[in-house]
Amino acid sequence: MNKLRGLFQRNGSNSFKGADSFCAHLSETGLYNSEQDVIANYDSLVSEMKDWVQHKGYTQAEALLDLVSDLKDGKTRQDGITPSALHEMTQAIWFISAIEGGLEVESPEGVLSVIFAHDIGEDFGMTIDDMNEYLDSKGLPDNDMRKEFLNDYDLITKAWGEDGEKRHKNNYEYYLGIQQSRNASVAKMFDRAHNIMTLVGVKDVTKMNSYIASTMQIQDHFTDQYCEDHPQQAEMYKTMAHVITKELKTSRFYTANSGVPLPDDDELNTALPEKGFKDLPVGLHPIIIPAERIRATYPETHLAHNPKRYTEIKYSPLSVESINDNDATIQ
Repeated sequence: MNKLRGLFQRNGSNSFKGADSFCAHLSETGLYNSEQDVIANYDSLVSEMKDWVQHKGYTQAEALLDLVSDLKDGKTRQDGITPSALHEMTQAIWFISAIEGGLEVESPEGVLSVIFAHDIGEDFGMTIDDMNEYLDSKGLPDNDMRKEFLNDYDLITKAWGEDGEKRHKNNYEYYLGIQQSRNASVAKMFDRAHNIMTLVGVKDVTKMNSYIASTMQIQDHFTDQYCEDHPQQAEMYKTMAHVITKELKTSRFYTANSGVPLPDDDELNTALPEKGFKDLPVGLHPIIIPAERIRATYPETHLAHNPKRYTEIKYSPLSVESINDNDATIQ
């Protein structure tokens, strides 16, 4: 019944089109209650996202949403099931939830543009000139917003193409560049958060521990720097740092079993900041998803407070894009 209601809402007069809360609307459709539901209803999710950016009049972000959707069409993550562009869609939904919850950024469309485009240079070798030509082909004005986006796109791209030469000596130098940008600095934190959410089932324990440690180093140093350089966005940076910390703490239940039970979903949900990240569907929840994966992987050791729920689950890894093994920091 919920699924039928969701389909009716999208195809009829009750589709998103300006609902008070985008994320509450997604929850109400009943289509995204688990990670598997999100995968099964991915096309509907993209349609909802396109509705939202059109309603906002974000023509540049819409063009980049179309681009990443087209470039990744038919491509999957390492599991051979998960749509590749769900990486970008999830980050965009989190970002919308954050700004709907009152967290401020100076240019919401600017941040969304970077979220949609942040992997295109590395995955497809699309240069700045190529991107500029694409935006021309979409009839977008050559204005300050475009110039800022192209600069952000340059800063956030580590290499042009999968086999391209690395453009920075190390990750510290890379993040110093990101620090300059009000938009890329926010987008990168959402990218990092999604990569962490999907670590379970991708990396072995040794690599996960390295990934977690390097994330903490980057976050501890650069969150304060971002706040200092872009003070209007300080609450957003601090909120994302909080979310990432909670994700890291949850991931440690996978890397070490001390006998302490993994918190149940209700407790994990309340662990999110009170401002922003409200009304997210469970299948897109940054802390519940890794917890669900952990429970399904180790039901005998991580039963939390509801052991019967997980005894029949068979775990199928749902992985992120491949992460360069020579680069332990967050991509």
